[in-house]
Amino acid sequence: MNHTDFFDSLKAGDVKPLYLLEGAEEYIKAQALSRLCQLLLPAGLEQMNLCELVNPEADALIAAAETLPFMADRRVLIVRDSELLSTAKKEGDDTQQAVVEYLEHLSPSTCLVFVVKGKADARKSLYQWLKKHGAIVDFSPMGDAEAANWAMRTLRALGKQLDLAMAQALVFTVGHDAALLKQEMEKLAAYLDERETITQEDIDAVCVRSLECSVFQMVDAQAAGRNQDACQLLNSVLEGGTDRFMVLSMLLRQYRILTHMRRLMDERTPASALASLLGIPPFAVSRTQAQARRYTPEKLQAAYDYLYELEYRLKSGRTTQEGSVETALFRLDAILNAGAADAAKG
Repeated sequence: MNHTDFFDSLKAGDVKPLYLLEGAEEYIKAQALSRLCQLLLPAGLEQMNLCELVNPEADALIAAAETLPFMADRRVLIVRDSELLSTAKKEGDDTQQAVVEYLEHLSPSTCLVFVVKGKADARKSLYQWLKKHGAIVDFSPMGDAEAANWAMRTLRALGKQLDLAMAQALVFTVGHDAALLKQEMEKLAAYLDERETITQEDIDAVCVRSLECSVFQMVDAQAAGRNQDACQLLNSVLEGGTDRFMVLSMLLRQYRILTHMRRLMDERTPASALASLLGIPPFAVSRTQAQARRYTPEKLQAAYDYLYELEYRLKSGRTTQEGSVETALFRLDAILNAGAADAAKG
């Protein structure tokens, strides 16, 4: 199940005796574990009925799982970072077999929760057993739609309102990481004070921009002829510690999108289909169209080809990273505006 299914099952009072929480979304994973403990552990007796172990041996895990709850129906045993679910432990270890055999007869008064950072090793026999018994909860990063809906619900709880388009804009600006999104939403709520409705101006004024958003705005400034703004955005990204190669990869992605957008526009593809075809949020379609409309398909293709070649030279060690992206901005401007000065004189 995914984390949405997990929260829904808790809301319905359906608590399983055994879970494995895995996936990259650590903030929501921690929230899910906290919600489970709140549901199972009586107020005032939490510490008496909660046990946390880090990579325990089989005997220690089994002993903790067999301990009876104190003045409660259930106790929670959290096992973190077990090598039985990572690549660090060799397959066929006696500990793994002992744990799997015990889980067949897990104490009914214990809720056992394995928690790993990131993804567990799906090749492990313990993982396969947990999967077979429907115990795995996936905390993969949220997609665009899920993150936007989560942002709307979270801000509603903070007493603020934003519509779907503005929620999509917030996710695009900040990114999909739930912990960072929560932090930026709390900043927005404080910034609005008594005002309830969030606008694009509020997001631009308060929120930290993701790399994707910064590169989008960089290309937007470049397409509008505001090269100084584009350079300032680039400097801001680099000063924030982002690797030049990462910036170049995002530039390449954006110009690939622009190249495809221009061709789809020329083919009169319905606007309603553009977001899904290009893999961009719906609110960004009109701005991407405006960027693409400024240049011919040939110029956009030439810009993309230049970036593709530059990425290859960097990967192969033929070009150093130092100054590569800065040079690329000026080279892209020359490619996109080639012949413009002559046309203006004519």
